[in-house]
Amino acid sequence: MNEEEIIEKLQKFGLTKYESLAYISLLKLGPSRATDITKESGIPHTRVYDVLSSLHRKGFVDIMHGTPRLYKPVSPEIVLEKLKEDVIRDIKSLREAFLELYKSVHGEELPEIWTIHGFENTLERAEYIIRTARHEVLINTPIEFLNLLKEEIKKRKDVLFVIISNFEDIPEWLKKENIILARSGGAPWLMASWIIGDIDYALFFGALPKDKRKEKFYSFWAKSAKLIQNYMHWFYTMYLDNSEIVKPLEYEKLGKPLALVNIRTLITVLKFLELPKPIEVTGRLVETKKEISIAGDVINYEYTPLTASIIVKDKKGKEWSVGGLGSYFEDIEGETFILLR
Repeated sequence: MNEEEIIEKLQKFGLTKYESLAYISLLKLGPSRATDITKESGIPHTRVYDVLSSLHRKGFVDIMHGTPRLYKPVSPEIVLEKLKEDVIRDIKSLREAFLELYKSVHGEELPEIWTIHGFENTLERAEYIIRTARHEVLINTPIEFLNLLKEEIKKRKDVLFVIISNFEDIPEWLKKENIILARSGGAPWLMASWIIGDIDYALFFGALPKDKRKEKFYSFWAKSAKLIQNYMHWFYTMYLDNSEIVKPLEYEKLGKPLALVNIRTLITVLKFLELPKPIEVTGRLVETKKEISIAGDVINYEYTPLTASIIVKDKKGKEWSVGGLGSYFEDIEGETFILLR
């Protein structure tokens, strides 16, 4: 790389042309007087002191006080590491600013929808969803792919799993209290794979490759609360509702409280329990979008392909109709549901 290219790149990092010339000259000369730097770089003598002072403020030059005053270049490794840190910090700040700007207008974080290339990359994303979920993981996939997720699933005892697959026999490692298992109805379209973590991430793909090394393989990755809300709806109405429960939730063995983010997951759990059940709900009033939290008992629920809601009777005796994200007809759009015991 010649000096012109170096100067061009340094200018991209905020140095002026004179500052770039001065730093390059110091690297050649070592500790030097201002007059020596002027001769080497061609920077006018009337400008060189201002240039060196600016480089000192930016961390490129150390000043060695004495008679005469000498200027010493800071090690390029130190300089470049500082530049890298500054760039990373600026990128993070810009990212936060951009996302906040989008969220202030659209009411959610910027959606991310990507195509993932390769089977191994898809497997890594599925494992990531399981590792990072905080409340619930929904999985619909053939047993061949489910077996590849075995170790990640075994590690998570603090989230609820709803898993649908083409089971013949249930493996021992899936007989955990925090797992609901369903046997797929068997129709070919039921074998598409979904892995959904809370309302944060979702992964979708079709048939598994017969030869993972030779076949091109693609999956789809999404990060959008509104989009994933629809995926969750499809997971229940298309897949779980057309499958047979083969292992229920062992609710009494679970650590309490149990926090969930999807209304249909909550109702799936309630189907195994006797009502009433104590609950805390956080969300927003449907009419005003004002934040609200209520505590009381679930006394009833409604579950159809089109609707999913619960009735909560609070401590004052008032009954609230609570739905999930995107509710229109209920009193409350629920965001978090916490079963207390």
